[in-house]
Amino acid sequence: MYDYDVIVIGGGIAGICASISSARLGCRVALVHNRPVLGGNFSSEIRVHICGAAGGGHMFARESGIIDEIVTETRFSSIFGRNVWLEASQDIVLLDLVKREPNIDLYLETEAKEAIMENSSRIRAIRVENQRGSFTLSAPIFIDCSGDGIIAYSAGAEYRIGREGKDEFNESLAPEKPDKYTLGSSLLFTTKKLSHPVKFTPPEWAYRFEEKDLNYRSHSPNEVNYWWIEYGGMLDTIRDNDKIKEELTKILFGVWDHIKNRGNHGADNYILDWIGQVVGKRESRRFMGDYILTQKDVEEGTLFDDRVAYGGWPIDLHPSKGIFDPGPPCEQHRLRDIYSIPFRCLYSKNIENLMFAGRNISATHVALGSARVQGTCGVLGQVVGTASYLCMKYGVTPREIYNSHIKELQQLLLREDCYIIGIKNEDESDIAKNSQITASSSKSLGIDEFKFLSPVSFPVGQSFILTSSKLNSLSLYLSLEKETQITLSVYKVGSLRDTGLNNLLATSTLVKEEAFEGWMDFYIGKEVDPGFYLFKLEGNKNFYIGFNPRSFPGVQRIDFSSEFKIAHGVYAFRVTPPSYPYPPENIINGISRPTYYSSNLWISDKGFPQNIDITFPERTMINTIYLTFDTYLDCPEHLREIPEPECVRDYVIYYKIDGEKRRLIEVLGNHFRRRKHRFEDIECDGISIEILSTNGDPYARIFEVRIYRF
Repeated sequence: MYDYDVIVIGGGIAGICASISSARLGCRVALVHNRPVLGGNFSSEIRVHICGAAGGGHMFARESGIIDEIVTETRFSSIFGRNVWLEASQDIVLLDLVKREPNIDLYLETEAKEAIMENSSRIRAIRVENQRGSFTLSAPIFIDCSGDGIIAYSAGAEYRIGREGKDEFNESLAPEKPDKYTLGSSLLFTTKKLSHPVKFTPPEWAYRFEEKDLNYRSHSPNEVNYWWIEYGGMLDTIRDNDKIKEELTKILFGVWDHIKNRGNHGADNYILDWIGQVVGKRESRRFMGDYILTQKDVEEGTLFDDRVAYGGWPIDLHPSKGIFDPGPPCEQHRLRDIYSIPFRCLYSKNIENLMFAGRNISATHVALGSARVQGTCGVLGQVVGTASYLCMKYGVTPREIYNSHIKELQQLLLREDCYIIGIKNEDESDIAKNSQITASSSKSLGIDEFKFLSPVSFPVGQSFILTSSKLNSLSLYLSLEKETQITLSVYKVGSLRDTGLNNLLATSTLVKEEAFEGWMDFYIGKEVDPGFYLFKLEGNKNFYIGFNPRSFPGVQRIDFSSEFKIAHGVYAFRVTPPSYPYPPENIINGISRPTYYSSNLWISDKGFPQNIDITFPERTMINTIYLTFDTYLDCPEHLREIPEPECVRDYVIYYKIDGEKRRLIEVLGNHFRRRKHRFEDIECDGISIEILSTNGDPYARIFEVRIYRF
């Protein structure tokens, strides 16, 4: 008899997500963590902020699912009633998220010492130690999220450490020859400004840095994150961790000594507020699965059949010498789009009941440069936690999940608010999918609200979705300083990210003979096929266009001066006749975030209340409703505004019987993207959702509604 269904080693972001996802699906989970607080690199002990694909510049790419819950709770804690991001209080938020799950037994300050093998290819149990002594925990499935892969290594799982040579995987960013070098580790610190000058005398053993030693490294006294205080890539980041910490401490005090006492850095009134004393690691062992993710996969966006997650952070490679390298502290190679990660990278090729998630997955050193960030690691954790449930459900190994149950895994992940590139909800149990959807209103295409006027000194543009069969005119909000000629061209394109100018629809030129500010109408007068279009506005230093820095679904700003062209924010524009790319049917189209091919959400017209109605094909018994709201996935985790204005705040759910609506659930003060409502069985003809208000946006927005009877 096993103690548990699943044992997760490592309580960082990946391990937390793995444990919660497995437990919510019904598995009995042990989470073993060797520190007194949860969070790993995100904990108060280290304080690395969570970042992911949105930080790589990609549109609406922030990770959803459990990692989104974690970020939302720390940005606006229900316990503390405020933002506790990168504070000591965030440890309690993480602890609370785990403690809410009755199926998780948490073992803090407990070292996972070794794997106890059933045979050479299967783990039976692990031996752990804490203040109570040494004891064993057993399970049929093990997930190593410990970063260093303590149990995976002990079990004999195949692994790599260091950098592959350029030729092995044809990676241009790899060194010519393989070596054992890794990305280094860091110690972070924070500062605080006082109202008076404060002196700083460094310890005698601190390093001394001159300005030339810190080239390329921004070092004002109030940096958010001194991540470039890095060392240890030429050492063994596991066995030499104590030495690396000692050196990093000398470096840290040497850097602060330089900021305070050498050069004019404006640091007279600043003090050290907090100093990290737990090393934040970037890389150690990488365990081999049935597939190894490579630079080519990351750069070209290989679309794997067994894709279960995605990444998008740049390939972020650091010099092995860290701060002692005279060059830049990192090389970030931005990716043109997000990429998929296959399930085969997340289980061991030679230990049959072992999975892993985090910075220890099956990837080359170069590919890990992108996949190692915590937003991506959290999604990978949710994947393996979900897969562990399927392993228990069918009594199979992770490899058998890949061989026989990968579509079920993908659909489960979608149901629990993960995103998988190009895969839609095909859950036959979802009652909403085959229902009739109507709404009180739907927003027409266009951006009326803007924050300021942006100069048009070079060509700019914007792509958009037309649903009508005519384009009579396109209007822009412009400000002209003097007499100006303005030329606008409209092109048919293949998607919102297609910036090709090969299919010209029309060109329109207006001349204003004096200064002007307001809406200007460019006559197009064309019959069109519904689809994707792009306008290009020629540059001229004499005029400005209305600009909103918040992006908008179904619209994509184009910066023709940029290598990547895709840009955040939107220009103020209108089309005549109106188009409607935000219909209520979008809530059952199977995709719950904007893509380059659809807005994928319902947006109402202005004003509240607004209603969306779901009518079943026949009277049906239900007990569960999933709602997915808009929480502005275009913003990276560490820059989020909680609650996001777009997010629905107050709403009421009714169930319908014979044309009568009966109140079922009322929620006030919501700021979460995903809400799951469970209730006693109800037989009804459908449901109605009344949106009473958002957190500031004038439109009601819903990405997805799912309805079940479990």
